[in-house]
Amino acid sequence: MNLSRKTSSFGGIFSPGGSDKPSRAGIVRTETRNSLSLSSLELTDSERGPLGLTTLYDPAPIAPTTDLVLLHGLGGGSRKTWSFSSDISHYWPLAWLPTDDDFADVRIHTYGYKADWGERRESVLNIHDFAQSLLGELRNHPDIRRTATRIILVGHSMGGCVAKMTYILARQDPSAADLATRFHSIFFLGTPHRGSDMATMLEGMLTVAWGKKPYVTDLATNSRACESINDTFRHFAPPLRLWSFFETLPVRAAGLASRIVVEKHSATLGYSNEEIAAMDADHRHVCKFDTALDPNYKKLRNALVTAIDMIKSGIPLTVSGMTVDKAGGSEEPPGPKRLLISDSLPLAEATSRLRSFLNIHESYEDDDLTTLHILKQPGSCQWFMERSFFSSWKLGAGPGILWLVGRPAAGKSVLASHVIEQLRQQPRTYCSYFICKRGEMGKSALRDCFKSLALQMASQDILVREALLELIQDGLVCDTTDDASIWRRLFTGSIFKLPSISQHCWVIDGLDECANFNQLFSKRFLAALPGQLRLFAASRPLQEIERGLAGLGSTRYSLQVLSDSDTVEDMRLFLSTRLEELGRPEDPEDREKMCEKILDKSTGSFLWARLVLQEFENTWTEEAMNNALQEVPADLHDLYSHMMHSIQADTQKLQLATSILTWVALASRPLSTLELRSAVKLDLNQTLQNVAKSAPDVCGQLVFIDRDEKVHLIHETAREFLVADELIAKSDNAFEGERRPFVAKKEGHTKLASLLLRYLSTEAFKSPQGSTQQAGVRPKGFARPTTALPSADLSMLDYASRFFSHHLYRSTSEDDVLAENLGIFLQSNTVLMWIERAAKMGELADITHAAMDIREYLARRMKYVPPTHPTVRLVDQWVTDLIRLAAKFRTQLLDCPESIHCLIPPMCPSGSIISRTFVKDSKKHVPSPTILVVKGMPQDTWDDCLLRLDFQKGQTTTLSHGEYFFAIGLSTGLISIYDSGSAHFLRRITHPERVRILQFGPDDSHLASCGAKQLCIWDPRSGVMTHSLLMSSTPLALSFLAKDELLCASQSSETTHWSLATEEQTTLSWKVSDDIADDYPDPSPQHGIIPSQPPGRVAFLTTNNDDVPMIMAVGYRSHPILVWNALDLQIIGICDPGIENNGIDAIVFNPNPGIPALVVSYQDGNLCVFDYLDMNLQMLMPHVYAHSVACSPDGRSLVTGSNQGLIEVFDFDRGTDGLIALVPIYRSSHPLDQTIRGITFSTDGLRLIDIRGRQGRVWAPALLVRKSDSDFESSVVDSAPGDASSLLPPKPTGPAGVIHSSGDPTITSPLKATLDGRYIVAGNSSGDVALYSTVDASLVAVLFQHARGASVIDITLGEPRNLIVSADDSGRILVAELSAPISSTISEVPKAQRAHIILDRRFGTAVARMLTNTCIDRLLVCGRHVDELWEIPSGKVLAERPHPDVLSTTGASAEQQVSQLPSTSSTSVLTTSSRRHNSGVSLGTHCHSAFQHPATEDWFILTTGETAHVYAWSDFMEQTPAEGIRLERQPVWTDAASKPSDGSESDINWQIATVSYHPGPGFIIEVLRPSASSSPSLYLWKAADINPTLRTTVARPAVESNLEAISPAVLEVLGMSGPSTLVFLDTNLWVCSTELHSVAMPPAFTPSSSSTLFPGRGMGGAGGFRSLASARTSPSKPPPPPRQSMLSLAQTSSPPAVHARRHFFALSEWQREGTRGRLNCTLAIGLATPLDGRPTSLGRGVARDVVFATGHHLVVVKGGFDFHENLRAARGPLGDYRSSLQAVDGVSSSASPPSSGGGQYIWDVVSGNMQRKVLNR
Repeated sequence: MNLSRKTSSFGGIFSPGGSDKPSRAGIVRTETRNSLSLSSLELTDSERGPLGLTTLYDPAPIAPTTDLVLLHGLGGGSRKTWSFSSDISHYWPLAWLPTDDDFADVRIHTYGYKADWGERRESVLNIHDFAQSLLGELRNHPDIRRTATRIILVGHSMGGCVAKMTYILARQDPSAADLATRFHSIFFLGTPHRGSDMATMLEGMLTVAWGKKPYVTDLATNSRACESINDTFRHFAPPLRLWSFFETLPVRAAGLASRIVVEKHSATLGYSNEEIAAMDADHRHVCKFDTALDPNYKKLRNALVTAIDMIKSGIPLTVSGMTVDKAGGSEEPPGPKRLLISDSLPLAEATSRLRSFLNIHESYEDDDLTTLHILKQPGSCQWFMERSFFSSWKLGAGPGILWLVGRPAAGKSVLASHVIEQLRQQPRTYCSYFICKRGEMGKSALRDCFKSLALQMASQDILVREALLELIQDGLVCDTTDDASIWRRLFTGSIFKLPSISQHCWVIDGLDECANFNQLFSKRFLAALPGQLRLFAASRPLQEIERGLAGLGSTRYSLQVLSDSDTVEDMRLFLSTRLEELGRPEDPEDREKMCEKILDKSTGSFLWARLVLQEFENTWTEEAMNNALQEVPADLHDLYSHMMHSIQADTQKLQLATSILTWVALASRPLSTLELRSAVKLDLNQTLQNVAKSAPDVCGQLVFIDRDEKVHLIHETAREFLVADELIAKSDNAFEGERRPFVAKKEGHTKLASLLLRYLSTEAFKSPQGSTQQAGVRPKGFARPTTALPSADLSMLDYASRFFSHHLYRSTSEDDVLAENLGIFLQSNTVLMWIERAAKMGELADITHAAMDIREYLARRMKYVPPTHPTVRLVDQWVTDLIRLAAKFRTQLLDCPESIHCLIPPMCPSGSIISRTFVKDSKKHVPSPTILVVKGMPQDTWDDCLLRLDFQKGQTTTLSHGEYFFAIGLSTGLISIYDSGSAHFLRRITHPERVRILQFGPDDSHLASCGAKQLCIWDPRSGVMTHSLLMSSTPLALSFLAKDELLCASQSSETTHWSLATEEQTTLSWKVSDDIADDYPDPSPQHGIIPSQPPGRVAFLTTNNDDVPMIMAVGYRSHPILVWNALDLQIIGICDPGIENNGIDAIVFNPNPGIPALVVSYQDGNLCVFDYLDMNLQMLMPHVYAHSVACSPDGRSLVTGSNQGLIEVFDFDRGTDGLIALVPIYRSSHPLDQTIRGITFSTDGLRLIDIRGRQGRVWAPALLVRKSDSDFESSVVDSAPGDASSLLPPKPTGPAGVIHSSGDPTITSPLKATLDGRYIVAGNSSGDVALYSTVDASLVAVLFQHARGASVIDITLGEPRNLIVSADDSGRILVAELSAPISSTISEVPKAQRAHIILDRRFGTAVARMLTNTCIDRLLVCGRHVDELWEIPSGKVLAERPHPDVLSTTGASAEQQVSQLPSTSSTSVLTTSSRRHNSGVSLGTHCHSAFQHPATEDWFILTTGETAHVYAWSDFMEQTPAEGIRLERQPVWTDAASKPSDGSESDINWQIATVSYHPGPGFIIEVLRPSASSSPSLYLWKAADINPTLRTTVARPAVESNLEAISPAVLEVLGMSGPSTLVFLDTNLWVCSTELHSVAMPPAFTPSSSSTLFPGRGMGGAGGFRSLASARTSPSKPPPPPRQSMLSLAQTSSPPAVHARRHFFALSEWQREGTRGRLNCTLAIGLATPLDGRPTSLGRGVARDVVFATGHHLVVVKGGFDFHENLRAARGPLGDYRSSLQAVDGVSSSASPPSSGGGQYIWDVVSGNMQRKVLNR
């Protein structure tokens, strides 16, 4: 082939130059500010024009308003593209525009770049490179940079793609944000947005001739570059004005057929802000014109003028109901501009967040649509566009739902793809689509459809994107497994409310292939569809669909039937085109005859026609073609049989074809060619070659490979044929009369499940790194070189990990090999690797789904093996553990997936299978040395009760669960609000009386709290009360009708309707009246219709029935239930159980309209179920005694809480008689205790929350985690289920008792560790001061006691004198002298002799904190208003000082105030002057602190607010000046609104601020939290800065970059370990540490001071200072060198490479109630003690235990610091202060300092290597 001739032919197409003659010169740059002179031009460069940005015209001295930049295309140039000829007068941007008055103030530029595809050498440049270069030139052009002009880009051909990419880069680069807002318009002239076939041909030729040119590859049809640019551009395009001009004439070039280079569909975008116009020109001449009178030039010129006029007049654009201002920002039409989340969030991150939120990890919609576009014949489907029903639907004039039904393979899918294409080209229309595929994961359920539609809507419409991002920001955890939940939360609760909903269209193809498509009608999803949203659906003609549509009403839908006559012309076009491509028959008339023959026999089936044409590909004579057509069966089923007969006839291919078809037909998603190759290898141990060609050939063309190398069956009917339960032969060619499927469904799934399990257990996670010698490397000495280890085939890892359980679920349960492979998988370390991978992929739902699949399999497997079989117990325990792991450790797994190996197993119950398998050595029964050691974990098995919420005062009275929160109300009026996902405490609000009812509004926008006299409405997110209403009667039920409307039923037989917007209320009464009695047709003579007594219970139900919008059930004692229309109080019916009614405990409606159940619990123990449609009794269950009852949100289950504390869960079902029944599925096994006063389900139905006494409990029974109704397949059920109640534990009997009896008091004081770290001293709620061992977390002994019932609130240890000081909540202080040292065997001493009380006295007020000096002869007691210094042991009060805030706020003199304070004889009363703090307001006690001076043992420090005072231990005399030392901190604000104008820190509200101090060697760490809900600031104060001898009055914190980095993530500081290691707990409850680089090694202490000033409190004790990061030493190794490299970083200007280390995590149930998630924990650092408890020598190091108090016992984490990953923090993008932490290996490297723009920054924790202990660091 003559490549030079071909390329020259292409030159006429892609090079817009009009002349083939080479020019002698081109335009040169000029320094003049005005237009380039035509006469002075020297054409010295080339005909193409100069590279880079060239200014052709500058309107100076006129100030320009617009910069117009023209970009050439492929093969063009900055001059050549815009010139009709080489004559300079044809260069219209220079010759015509500057003389046009409308362009007088427009600066004109051209941009040239190296896109000469004809250059005979390779290139590395692509579109991204060109755009990046242009962006840089625009940013650095002095005239553009110094002005505020708007920018218009004009791009021809590829230049339009460069223009889009330039704008994308500007929007994504924060430093180019100002420039990005200046882009106004982009003009596209013949731009191939979706690529061009000509570029594809050119790419192939260039690759052969001169090598690849990436920018040509980027222009290929549907290239990844084009798709990526388009996908990103549509998110950023709304603020722009777009013009697209497309060519209408073909290009004529020598040697090539005339054709249009860029088709219309590729040259247009179809955006709502796009104007589309046709050019009467070919591709070369859409940008060059012979004269200014050329209509094409006038069209382009006038469009440019329109854009310029819009810039001058400031006319905004309107997109999606949002107004785009001059700067390109978006704002709502009325009111002030609103800051959008998406404005400050890069598109990639926004998309990633939405995908994670919706749990969409893979989407194949574009792949399916591309395949359909390939199948669609150009010019077809036009008939459908011309039908009146489609036109009216498209324009929104007809019914909103257009439903097309037709036979299989009749062309519905191709027609749907054409509808999508048309809608995408329609202005101001957003089209989202979904193509259903039966049996394919992610395509076969309504939830998949809903999630995909939501994501596509968000990607196109900024309002939808903003709405979903707000849901994420509000903390919504979307239950992506429940169809109703997704529909309610995403659509009806959010998207459908947006003003842009009328611009959206949905196209759903193959709806009948969704397993649960009936729920569209049964759950009334379609009924809730907004009328403005248009839906096009295609399916087979099913009666269920026709009935469902009829239920919507004839005005809501249009049902159209696709007939053969409709598609006959499309079929004829398809056949004639394909036959012409085949080139046979040769004669056109013969081809037409053959076309008609095929058409007659096809009966309208496109699939059949395609298969026939495939047969023709191997025939070369007319006779053979006729014979083939004659032999091919006309019926599609028979055709498949014919194809299968051909496969079976070739015995050499049969085995391979069987394997391929089994995998492809049964796979849960399409396999890639690599995955199929690996799958066949697993199955047959044969390596399939060239899968793209061999698979279709081997399988008789039943499979095809799409452009993404995914393997598919040719049609869904082929899958149905292959896996049909029974094949009935219809011809002699079909399996020779066999009546079995080619792919046995159950046996096939069994085989695949077994193969995948074997693959996971052996090959998938096989790692060659296990060898101590690297493979393939020549060793030293005489050792033999190792051979290279074979790499594992990971092609199937993703599929096997995600879908092995899906095949297991569908397998036959009698196969022993499969059960054995499952056991091997669960007994090996592979299961942990599988969990780790799922966590790394963010797919923890896969773990839960796998557990449900395995549980269903096990239930069927037990039919073939006895319950005592070992594998039964193994699998059953793993089912429970997998469900628990995914729920309990979700946050930790996502934070650190490797934690599953070493950190999570010891946190599991000791009786769990994961603990028994991976924590203990089964032979030695000792903890494994490679994992974390946790002592004191309380339970042996998983507890269904995840969390207990204890309340100190008041009884729990009511609770409510919303979408994002749940709330518990108390008799005291307090209401605690918690996060629904994590159960973390959020805030507390106070109702003015006892709370009777709590109710969340839609989307948790409101929380209503109701007492007997007052109704309050709150914003649960802020805790602010928004409304307060008075009640005329005690309320019985409350319900929100809408966001701002609610309805209340009261004891006075009245309903009251409130409108929160207008504050209007309407009250109606249903009291007894003759009118009602006369109207009701069948009054009950024995009971009467409406009793005169007040009602006892009321329940509401909101329905989707317009005739009855809300139903109300009213219960009375000794009377039947009355059912009403709640709005107009028309009685509907009576529910009479026919039994004696002594009172009603609870009434509840099932919210699912498909289960019309009303459940009533009677006080005599009966539970009755009524049908509220016909009022008939459906079921009566005795002896339930349900005091509280609740239904799950999906109506699937019912939970009851008894008056003895028993919880039971039932499933709603239908009995054999068709009546509604309750089937028990769960019963709590806890001991019985108090009455359950309220119970509710979480929104996802996976958790229960109950209240009883002073406690709330969160439950998560594993049985609630199960498949949805749509996931169950009848084909997998081997046997009928038995009685579920037989599997439940028996109802507890015997005496009632609480789980933690009154003999187990709660630990209430801080934990205090002894010097050697072996013991903990703590006080509890019974007044005991007890000793605990850190070896095994056991209670060693009770040392002494306060009064019974008094809670010990503080403890101070004085080990040098064997003293313990304790204080209780009554103000009583005890000083006890122990009879023996704590470190000795004090537990062996009799209880009465263990301690002697040497001081017992009461403090005047409540004790806030206590502090002793190092000699233990002084005790500082801090109260609310005064501090006292006591002498020990005499108890003499040496001095007292009132708090400075008291002296400065009462207005009295110091002496007067002191005289009013409580005093003791011989007490010295001292006064202190102080600065005023918010005059008239006393400071909170949490900002008044006392601590030992870090350098001098004779001093201590008191801080109050912003002032520190230093005092002497001897006599409480102040050492600092009278005004103290001002702590000049950096400004701290709780939010931007509270930021003071002058930046002073005195604006901190010290009443609510909290501060704590943590001493180190020569410094103090301060933790200042401005409010309880704000993040803290950490400061390091050096001792020299608080030295009173220097007489300084101002102290400033040391510069410590690590403290700045970690501050926003710190929950609380635990203390110091070593001289410079700070240990803290982060907000995700991870124990972390950081190095303080600003402090050097402490100065040498004298023996006395070093041993007493910091006696082991995190400093290494007597063993010396030691950092957590120091290496572990052994006797055989010398100690490691000191970490000088780390400390030396303090002298550098760059921040350290490592900011923190993460070690292990604490559990949320260890958090203390009412402390906003804080934990009672401490460091226990002292002599190292092995696990057997025997002490070791001092030289072997120190123990690093962390001790937590949880309830009445301790949990000790040992060796936790042996696990770590290094973390790095960095300031986040766009000023959002989010940081990206990276795992750092080995030596730290310096990093550039963050910008000094102010603001705090936190980290995003990433996974590192916590898979094993760090033995060598």
